[in-house]
Amino acid sequence: MKIKTTNFMHYNMAIAGGIFGGFAVCNLGEIFGNAQTLNLIGIVYNLVYCDFETLILRIIAALLYMAGFASAVVIPKKLRVHSDEISIVIDITAFIILAFLPKNANFLISLYPIFFATAFQWTAFEYIDGYSSSTIFSSNNYRQFATALIEYIIDKDKSRITKIRVFGLTLLYFHIGVALACGTSVFFGRYSAFIGIITLIPSAYLLIKKRIIRLKNIKSLNKPS
Repeated sequence: MKIKTTNFMHYNMAIAGGIFGGFAVCNLGEIFGNAQTLNLIGIVYNLVYCDFETLILRIIAALLYMAGFASAVVIPKKLRVHSDEISIVIDITAFIILAFLPKNANFLISLYPIFFATAFQWTAFEYIDGYSSSTIFSSNNYRQFATALIEYIIDKDKSRITKIRVFGLTLLYFHIGVALACGTSVFFGRYSAFIGIITLIPSAYLLIKKRIIRLKNIKSLNKPS
């Protein structure tokens, strides 16, 4: 079965999302940096216990996550480039930063590149085959996969097969990314972030190819007859 380019990129980005998550858990104090739930709870916790230094760091983290969403909406409109192209550049930059962060850096500050990059990626790669499926964490993907599978088993509704495939494969590729991050972290520590760059090469190639084709089409349209 031939996989669509957009689907391939979605699953490829799910691997990158898994690498971000696995890298943070293995190298940054077992903290999952792809989402904000723990950080927002931490804001309340630090406020209650008057840990204002950590509180400020957490607020900055929350604002960076918000900035990732905002940038994914604003930058493509202002620069006339596609959000998926920008997302890959941001991801690669984040992986490079993660690889060279000092080992004694505050764990929250070390998570900043992940907060921004994953928020942008979530917005840039949000849909696949008509379904909203995140490439940076698993909770909703797991719920959608489980409910679609149960519905198919009970009702034998073949329309659920696409949903099962979409969310099941996104889960699979995300956790392949986690496995890559954890496995390479054992041997390379923070330099394992470079595995994320390697996994992004196929998507980067496809986007460059698409951009070249678009430019050729534009030139042919503007060419005088």
